[in-house]
Amino acid sequence: MHAFEWSQVAVRRRNVRIDPERVVYVISDLHLGDGTFSDTFAAKDKYLLDFLKKVEDEDATLVVAGDAVDFSQAWFFTKILRAHGKVLGAFSALAAKDRLFYVLGNHDHDLQFYTDMLRIPVVHGVEIGQKTLILHGYEFDPVIGVDIDGSEWRTKMHHLVERMLKTWIRLPLQHFYTRWNRLSFWCFHKAIFFKRLQAELSDKLLGGDRLAAVEAEIRYWMLGQVGDPGGIWKQARHAVETGPYELVVSGHSHLPGIVNLPGGRRYANTGSWTFRSATVLRIEGELVQLRDWISGREWSDELYQPLLRGDFDNLTFDDWWEQNYMGWLRYRVAEPTPESAQSRKAK
Repeated sequence: MHAFEWSQVAVRRRNVRIDPERVVYVISDLHLGDGTFSDTFAAKDKYLLDFLKKVEDEDATLVVAGDAVDFSQAWFFTKILRAHGKVLGAFSALAAKDRLFYVLGNHDHDLQFYTDMLRIPVVHGVEIGQKTLILHGYEFDPVIGVDIDGSEWRTKMHHLVERMLKTWIRLPLQHFYTRWNRLSFWCFHKAIFFKRLQAELSDKLLGGDRLAAVEAEIRYWMLGQVGDPGGIWKQARHAVETGPYELVVSGHSHLPGIVNLPGGRRYANTGSWTFRSATVLRIEGELVQLRDWISGREWSDELYQPLLRGDFDNLTFDDWWEQNYMGWLRYRVAEPTPESAQSRKAK
């Protein structure tokens, strides 16, 4: 089975349009892996199968908006099939009834797995009538969107390190406050000094603007830490406000929410099925709802309020470090405060 080459852009430009009268469910970023510790799907197969049965019973259409399988984590198809065969079989059964469409994501480097093995149609985007567009969302990512191949290599290395250390090295730090993750943040802070110095010397001796590129990479990391994973918010918002669609749906950042924008336009992010999340977007006409399938929690724009206010527009990584680093690999953003400690004691 040959890997899909990202230079083959035909599928990336192909959209399909579906009937706006149908109920449409959208999920994305399942990241089905090999079933081991580092499989971020976290063995929620039963819940996902229950959800797929719901789609079947409602005679609805399902759009899987990319990154269903994490090839970079699993490495081998056989491991994915062994760990999640029933889920993949249910996907294939829905596709056979023309009720499932798959949107290309940045982790989907082997399309033949979907098109030839599972018989699932793969497209770049799905339109619901003329008012709604569903994408994966890597298109809004200022790093991955322009460097898919480089991103794949970095992701493989990231998964390999996590597998070797048997721990998570992830953003945001407060959700993965492990010794190795705290050390990686500290090392990143020290590496920034040398990257800036190297870029400044390169700009002086060779010309160019390498320092600006380095600062953009640092800001990309910082945004992922404070609440804009992948740095996609501004690009996604611009696409909604200036494009022809009243509703734009994406995944990619794993940040669930539905945001109302001026002019009656909306942006919705499907969240993910990684770790404890299991978010499902339901579209029925003008009604758009986002819930966690397991907990039942409904999401609106609470995670996007800081972005709407522009809380991080002027924040730099150096500011974040000064505000949060406490020494000895401790970070204020994840350490218990006296108030929280007192609250726990009272309970």
